[in-house]
Amino acid sequence: MTSKRIIGFIFILLASILTLAIFGQLPALFGAIFGIFKIFTGKLDISQAGEKSGHLFYWIIHFIATIALWKYGVQWSKKQIEV
Repeated sequence: MTSKRIIGFIFILLASILTLAIFGQLPALFGAIFGIFKIFTGKLDISQAGEKSGHLFYWIIHFIATIALWKYGVQWSKKQIEV
């Protein structure tokens, strides 16, 4: 087993943990999405608007990391055909 294949399995493990975190925090995810709409109402000060946009930025990074870990984890953990 190559080191790249082991790293692939570790990536899959991390991706599954991040996926479970997404499902476990669905109310927080929806709160972050709907919080962005509150910015445009004009009722938030700059600190609250930064907090709402920061929460959405966190979720965007979370999804990007999860997708990348799944993609490379599955790709790297496949059995290599040696010629």
